[in-house]
Amino acid sequence: MIEMMRATAGRSSATQRAQRLHAPGSNRHINMRKAVGFAIVTSGFAVIAAQALQHALGG
Repeated sequence: MIEMMRATAGRSSATQRAQRLHAPGSNRHINMRKAVGFAIVTSGFAVIAAQALQHALGG
């Protein structure tokens, strides 16, 4: 980590952002975050639907 900080010490933030965007595996990281977010939202909708069904059936 210290080596990475030393390597990026002289670079501008725009250069660092550009390099991060083109870093290997960055798309995989973004896709994983999207998938996890989608799973959380979907599970939330499933809970709401289950509660609505339970309420409709009088349970």
